[in-house]
Amino acid sequence: MTYLDVYKIFFLITIAVVSTIPWDSYLIRKKIWTYPPNAIIGPTLYQIPAEEVFFFVIQTYTTSLLYLIFNKATFHPIYLSSERPGHCSSSSDTRQWRIKKHTGQAVLVLGLSAAWVMFNTGGTGTYMGLIVGWAFPFLLFLWTLAYQLLIGLPWTNTVLPIVLPTVYLWIVDTLALRRGTWVIENGTKLGIHLWPGLEIEEAFFFLATNMLIVFGMTAFDNALAVLHTFCPPDWIAPHFPSVILLMKALLKPVSQYDDERITGLQEAVSRLRKKSRSFYLASGAFQGKLRIDLIILYSFCRVSDDLVDDTESVEEAKMWIDKLREYLDLNYSPDIDREFIRDFVEKNFPVQARSALLMLPTSTLAKQPLYDLLKGFEMDLDFSAAAENDNYPIETETDLDLYGARVAGTVAELCLGLVFADCPHQTDVEERNRILRAGATMGIALQYVNISRDISVDAEMKRVYIPSQWLLDEGLTPGDVIKNPTGSRIESMRKRLLERAFRLYGDSKDALDKLPFQAKGPMRVAVESYMEIGRVLGEGKVPIKRGRATRFDQGPSLLLLPHFFAETYRDLDTTLLKEGVDIVQCAPNYNIWFGDGENFQLSTDLATMKTEIEKWEGKDGFERYLAFLDESHKHYELSVTHVLRKNFTSLLSMCRPSFLRHLIALHPFESIYSRASRYFWTERMRRVFTFGSMYMGMSPFDAPGTYSLLQYTELAEGIWYPKGGFHKVIEGLVNVGQRFGVEYRLSTPISKIALSADNKKATGVVLEDGTTLTADTVVCNADLIYAYNNLLPPTSYAKSLNRRDTSCSSLSFYWGLSRTVPELSAHNIFLADEYKNSFDSIFKDHLIPQDPSFYVNVPSRVDPTAAPPGCDSIVILVPVGHLISDASATHNGSLDSPGKTKQDWPTLRSRARAQVLKTIQTRIGVDLGPLIVHEQTNDPLTWKQTFNLDRGAILGLSHSFFNVLSFRPKTRHEGGIKGLYFVGASTHPGTGVPICLAGGKIVATQILQDQGLVVPWPAGGMLEPAVDSSSKEKQEIDEIHRPLTIFGWLVRILIGILVVGLFVALWINAMWMDSMAWTPIPWAEEHVYQGPEVSGQLWEGTWFGRMIERFYEANGGM
Repeated sequence: MTYLDVYKIFFLITIAVVSTIPWDSYLIRKKIWTYPPNAIIGPTLYQIPAEEVFFFVIQTYTTSLLYLIFNKATFHPIYLSSERPGHCSSSSDTRQWRIKKHTGQAVLVLGLSAAWVMFNTGGTGTYMGLIVGWAFPFLLFLWTLAYQLLIGLPWTNTVLPIVLPTVYLWIVDTLALRRGTWVIENGTKLGIHLWPGLEIEEAFFFLATNMLIVFGMTAFDNALAVLHTFCPPDWIAPHFPSVILLMKALLKPVSQYDDERITGLQEAVSRLRKKSRSFYLASGAFQGKLRIDLIILYSFCRVSDDLVDDTESVEEAKMWIDKLREYLDLNYSPDIDREFIRDFVEKNFPVQARSALLMLPTSTLAKQPLYDLLKGFEMDLDFSAAAENDNYPIETETDLDLYGARVAGTVAELCLGLVFADCPHQTDVEERNRILRAGATMGIALQYVNISRDISVDAEMKRVYIPSQWLLDEGLTPGDVIKNPTGSRIESMRKRLLERAFRLYGDSKDALDKLPFQAKGPMRVAVESYMEIGRVLGEGKVPIKRGRATRFDQGPSLLLLPHFFAETYRDLDTTLLKEGVDIVQCAPNYNIWFGDGENFQLSTDLATMKTEIEKWEGKDGFERYLAFLDESHKHYELSVTHVLRKNFTSLLSMCRPSFLRHLIALHPFESIYSRASRYFWTERMRRVFTFGSMYMGMSPFDAPGTYSLLQYTELAEGIWYPKGGFHKVIEGLVNVGQRFGVEYRLSTPISKIALSADNKKATGVVLEDGTTLTADTVVCNADLIYAYNNLLPPTSYAKSLNRRDTSCSSLSFYWGLSRTVPELSAHNIFLADEYKNSFDSIFKDHLIPQDPSFYVNVPSRVDPTAAPPGCDSIVILVPVGHLISDASATHNGSLDSPGKTKQDWPTLRSRARAQVLKTIQTRIGVDLGPLIVHEQTNDPLTWKQTFNLDRGAILGLSHSFFNVLSFRPKTRHEGGIKGLYFVGASTHPGTGVPICLAGGKIVATQILQDQGLVVPWPAGGMLEPAVDSSSKEKQEIDEIHRPLTIFGWLVRILIGILVVGLFVALWINAMWMDSMAWTPIPWAEEHVYQGPEVSGQLWEGTWFGRMIERFYEANGGM
């Protein structure tokens, strides 16, 4: 807690005590509430017991503390807005601000009116009227002044500090009232109880008082945000602002707020959250104007670094350095006005960099450190030429000290300069200079830690910051480090860097104690958190990345349906090979490992499959396998022709005769496991041919039988892999797009989809920095549920998507191994012994099974470039349940988290890792643990936070019957927004890269047709029409299917007749009851027809009722 926090709390306690004493004294004098003499210690203040006065203090103190905890890291200035139409993102936003403000005021004024009536009327409403009449004027005043923060802040910042202490006080007050500690006078209360023992007046009193406290703290923060955000750059902000100063800030008209500055701060915070999160979190320890200036300074450093680093050539990087130097020249020239500098920045720098440059507080920053920072950037450019002439710029320890001084010591000096500008009278000149020198040394120490951590990362960029003389002592050259940035000699260099870092740290850390008290604690937190990284590195607890030679695909690790990829490139008038995409077949498809150490080799080779299957299924097992393959082939051909190449824009699309006549043949009402059980007699083989349902994120016991098509494509067409990783496929498409004139904007977050004034047409997208890109058509490939709920205005349909079933998530481990593991092939499946229970754990309990099934991919087995020579890179995917709560605290073992679940992902991740290692060692006899030299992990929280995947579901919405075809979210916006289309896993036709490619083609065709343009590619794709087989196996299967099909249709017709009959019977019954409603039936008074809800009650809770509910839910609700 800072001194400013203490000031806030005591300020609020003073207001609370002074404003409550007259009101509470009146209640006691009028005997509206009383207390027995033996319940208090004796002393009173205006007849108020000392305990009651103490309660005023302690309630304000505890609720304020709770508010401070929830708001500690919050940067309040970014929640301000001028509300001017020209500066809000749209005129509707301006109206929304006004509507929300006036609505709150209206509610409070109505409450005051009701209080006046209750008080003047007297009787049972007296006490409630007095509570409302006392609290609501303060709430109205605070709402009017601080509504922007009250509305804009996250609910955790405002609602939780109100709700938590209120519920606690309700419980305590219930106990006190039951014990008779105090009594509310009869005749002055409404007689309503929130629960037995708690009067509604008392419940409302505690709610109102906690609202007053939180509103007061928010208003204080609002005043400070205004005061510090819009003050002159060289203004010295008082650390304890007076009441008059705070009121002036609160009363400042919002129309006078500087929206450009607010937007600049929002961009700075967004930039730091993404690229310098540790600094952003550390900045939360600072207060007021100093925190604002530090964020702006570090944002400028990040922008400058990005301008230089994100270039195509050294010449371009030097050009940016020259422009930055020219910018500094203009800022430090006394005769140059700000408008000229603004014009220079707007003409010479990209949009995303301008605010950081224009807000830089050069009037309080020393000039030389900024110029030295640019010299540090120039030293980095020297590495570009070093690789050619073997003349690396860091030759000695002195060179490294100079580099550290320029890129880190300068930043430390600038930060300290801002500290001294904020606290100008707490240190003398001599002491200040000593602290600045120590700060520069501390910056060098931190840079040494940074270099020791990133040896491998820097080597990827052809940079070696270890002094060449140090390397020579170990018999190394910079080129050797670039080739292999690991090994014992490199670790020796790392240790030497850390020793130097801690020596410099020891020389300068005492200076931290001489800092002004406002900055001493926060600065120590920032420094120590970074030095802790060095301590951990020195103890060898952090796995060190092996460098660029180890490569992992975080997305797909195998390529199915290769003709879909070929078709996409063909439609673009090119081929895979022309674009540098070379795909190779993996043989065998998989090695499948069982709990007893046996394994099964899944292959496209029929001879291999015959041997493998007959080992478990007997001599006729292979014939049954061929029959299964025949059915899967039929599923495949029909699905491709009638689903993957067709759009389903409404329920009528499912009534197409060409689709309906094949519906039963697709077996959508049976599970994959059920279908496989018809062909395979052993449990082991049923598992082998059903685990593939996990590609759809579904259990084989729930996934429709249609999806056996996945087994067919693997067994008939094989599994493929693009050399260089799946990113090669993307690179190929990017190259084609660029030839067609496509402009790709990477690392450019979208804040929302821009709409017309009437919200009826998509007009483009709005970037996070506020830039609007206009477009005739918008195609959204973000997670569909995220897009509907975050990029578009809220609708009931968007909310209904959150209730839909989703696919599973995954724990993914990425391991770089120190040697090859020949026992593993390219693709390996380790199946759980408790097969069904393992899926129940995932899809019903949303956890991880005790004995999970998992997939192991070794890309280096088919592509040696995925790992260094003699090593392997391994990806392990463990299917787990999706997130069942949006609160991240519920997934990190927090015992006091509201809605705590069993999804403690750090614990589950650790358990899964141990189980995977144990299973692999047990089944193939290799302990991978000691071989791991590099490790990364993704869990459901990672998937959600990195890719905005709803509930962390890696494969989008589920593919159950009511989530596919016409029931799946449409490719064109459901709410009628024209020009807005969706592609990806959660729209039609579904998940998986080739399926999404097919969906992309469907959407492209739809857009062209909607605009009346010619579709340039041939209809039907590359596949040949399905050809019926005349094999004996097929004839036998058809003979079985034919009566089953006829029987299935008869059952469905009978069910339809029964349903229609039920509706008719209910309708007739309702009509008859209406006609008889006037007839008195005394003996049936308790059973008289009560209205139309009777018919709903007849099926409520039944299977039919649930089906009706799911139908409506799948289509956006009733």
